[in-house]
Amino acid sequence: MEMTRIERKASMAHTGWALVCAVLFLFLPCAAAAVERGAKEEYHPSQQDSDLSRVEEEQQSRKDGKRLRVDYEVSAHAGWLMPDGKVDKMVGRTGAWYGPVYGGDLSVTFRPEWQSLRDWNGAGVGVGLSYRNMGHPLMGHAIAPYTYLDIPIIRLPRFSLGIHSGIGAAFMTKTYKNTVSESAEYQSLEGANQSIGSVFNFYFPEALYIGFPIAGGWSVFARGGWYHISNGSIRQPNSGYNIFSASAGVRYAAGEEPTVSRVAEKSGKPARAWEVEMSFTGGGRQVYYKDRQTFFVGEIQAAAYWRAHAIFRLGGGVDVFYDGAYVRREVSSSWKKTNYAGADADGKDCWRVGVSIQPEFVVGRLTAGLHVGAYLYDPVRELEPYDEAVASPSGRIAKPLFYRYDLWKAGSAGYADGWLYTQVVVRYHLPWHVFVQGTMKSHVTKVEFVSVGIGGYW
Repeated sequence: MEMTRIERKASMAHTGWALVCAVLFLFLPCAAAAVERGAKEEYHPSQQDSDLSRVEEEQQSRKDGKRLRVDYEVSAHAGWLMPDGKVDKMVGRTGAWYGPVYGGDLSVTFRPEWQSLRDWNGAGVGVGLSYRNMGHPLMGHAIAPYTYLDIPIIRLPRFSLGIHSGIGAAFMTKTYKNTVSESAEYQSLEGANQSIGSVFNFYFPEALYIGFPIAGGWSVFARGGWYHISNGSIRQPNSGYNIFSASAGVRYAAGEEPTVSRVAEKSGKPARAWEVEMSFTGGGRQVYYKDRQTFFVGEIQAAAYWRAHAIFRLGGGVDVFYDGAYVRREVSSSWKKTNYAGADADGKDCWRVGVSIQPEFVVGRLTAGLHVGAYLYDPVRELEPYDEAVASPSGRIAKPLFYRYDLWKAGSAGYADGWLYTQVVVRYHLPWHVFVQGTMKSHVTKVEFVSVGIGGYW
């Protein structure tokens, strides 16, 4: 089927968003590390002078005859897909875990003598490449390059326990576009991939691991955790995949471990107890695969943080959201989630305001956390669920600020978003009181949008 001019423009817009997100989430850490390496100014006003120059530390290590510790890993993994309405329809099961989803990983972990990594018990920074066979013809295969932190929790001579947490991109071989029949394109989900709408997707590998050293730098390890693949609603359909998986592999360590005295040196409690930050982010999202419209989304955040330790801070703030999708228009009733015909034509329903608690972990200039908030102003609650809203004479439902709803199905067709929201927020602080930020906003298991932007800190 030949693409129309509108479809070509939409396709170019989706490709542009994918490239922007790929650059920010995959290559930004590399660029940021280069900036940090050469920066003379400390990360943050609250960081102590004990955070020594990394260049000087590495030069001293070379004088001491020490080599940079590098871990090489290879592993095989297998797991199962979490039950999901779209996955259920594709595999012909209801409410059952589907699998196996299997494949393998290659990864390299670097353990430089950086103070920010010493604070995390001698953690390492790594890059990896993952392959997954999704176990069904409509789901195809996933190739996922990613970056991660390897954080040891327990390190003993014959045993280790740690966290393997990362972010990356997943490129899917099967999407809605290349599995749907030509006659049903953008008209039906039947017989097509109902979970993934784009080749480019975000990849979140989050796991725990145990390791058992053998001899000569060799060890075996096992890892298990949660792995998520979705495009953040950049292109519909997008229910994504949630995979619970276990793996086993071997590791070879080249170089030397940081000395015990260096690992034991902690930055301690920061000199300043409070930090204030403000950010502006923006992005785009689709809400329904049939209309193929992309709407602007944005957020303003203002928060204050109590820096409890060099590796942790706790904050609270105000979040102002704008979602251009919530304006009056006609949408096929087969979606049955939001009554857009009942929305205001002037865009008043596009704005929402909430307050959130913001625990965040700190690794040098990088901060990352899960923000949990509640809406104080949310006109969208009156437009969902669809069936209740259209049954009302006004097309809207009178609801209190806090109301009962299905938390685990929030954001799905036939259900409301609810008054609770969550956000994964990652920031990298540059030396000029400026930071770059990536945000993924969701309602527990359903991603609403992904945005990127900048902010300032004081």
